[in-house]
Amino acid sequence: MVRSEAELARGCRAGSREHLEELVDRFYGPVVNFIARFLGRRDVAHDLAQEVFIKVIRSIGTYDDRASLRTWIFTIAANVCRDELRRVKRRREVLESDAPELWLIGDAVADGRAEHSPQRRMDRSLEGLIIRKAVAALPDPHRMTVILRFFHDMSLKEIAQVCGCSVGTVGSRLHYAIKKLRAILTEPSFVDDEEARDALRNRQASASR
Repeated sequence: MVRSEAELARGCRAGSREHLEELVDRFYGPVVNFIARFLGRRDVAHDLAQEVFIKVIRSIGTYDDRASLRTWIFTIAANVCRDELRRVKRRREVLESDAPELWLIGDAVADGRAEHSPQRRMDRSLEGLIIRKAVAALPDPHRMTVILRFFHDMSLKEIAQVCGCSVGTVGSRLHYAIKKLRAILTEPSFVDDEEARDALRNRQASASR
């Protein structure tokens, strides 16, 4: 039987190893994907996810049910991401070597239409790479908002709790981000992205070996 978040939190606060293991099993994958999407680097996502869950386990006694357990964990993950950005002072871009890794995260959604065509699958994969590159080009707060809303299906209220801002600010960031993404994705030089095509071909060639 799947425990509710409230039951899971109570067990973790009581020191139950079983509950702690279930918490990690339930949220580890989404946290890894969030970190990889936000930082644009899958290579550090697992290390930082481990850091997140060390903080979660150490701080579980302070969790007070005012936010959902998922929101509370993602708040910690968001803070770890901010710390990483400050630590390495990395530029906001998708590194060429990381592009195929982002594709492997598994968030590209297949709609089941004409997927039997190899060209169609190639086109959809390319679309996914281009969209991810566009999202990675957004400023940090807007990128985090888009990822939480569209990749993790969080409400505006939940995003506000994770980001530590008002619901109105979240709405403004989403409005700006969507407007910016439309502008980026209508640039002919961006849509006809030979780098993305090359990355996809390399990824497919590696997978076929």
